[in-house]
Amino acid sequence: MALQKTEAIFLRKQEIRETSLMLVGYSRNLGKFHGLAKGVRGSRAAVPWYLEPLTLQSVILYERRRSPWALIGSCDLIDPFDAVRRRFDATAYAAFCMELVDRMTEIADPYPEIFDLLLAVLRALGGSEDLRSPVRYFEVQLLKISGLLPELSSFRVSAAARVELEKMIKLPPEEGLALHLNSRNEEELRPVLQGLFRRALDKDLLSRSFLYAAGIEQVPDGLSMAVGA
Repeated sequence: MALQKTEAIFLRKQEIRETSLMLVGYSRNLGKFHGLAKGVRGSRAAVPWYLEPLTLQSVILYERRRSPWALIGSCDLIDPFDAVRRRFDATAYAAFCMELVDRMTEIADPYPEIFDLLLAVLRALGGSEDLRSPVRYFEVQLLKISGLLPELSSFRVSAAARVELEKMIKLPPEEGLALHLNSRNEEELRPVLQGLFRRALDKDLLSRSFLYAAGIEQVPDGLSMAVGA
């Protein structure tokens, strides 16, 4: 078995048998991985409670040739994103960003830019009153990195929204995540971006539906496909 040590953001987990967990993580150098953590549930669990999604961990993995699941040898908590967890809406947006990364990426196909972007937006959500702007920036950049963002000239949006979209495309995370979008422009761009993700994924995300059900975001009148062919 090959040993790998990496920093990873855990995206989701699933209980396996009585004592084990399957964790999906995303790391800078490995990309998305499935890791099996044994003996972490039940009265004799050896790993603390923090083996959860929405955590940044230092992870030791043992890759197995005949299994798509690596064995998780150990985890050391780096960042539990406490500032995000203290806010219901920030936690919901964090879940949305993590589900997008999970759905938009393949196993063992690393994109360091995606890891850095996800880490940056999770930290931004913990320190911003305006949560929608960093999430819109995250969506634009994820589409860009994935090669799914159309040319700016093909977006059929207002001139004001186009200017803000151009900023989100061009600015690096340290500047882009600090943008404060005009609320009208954000409302115009949101269904357009959602339409692009629906086109790529064939269906919407559970976390986005939760944002609507919880009243954190309003359901668009009709999903916009305001992008030229």
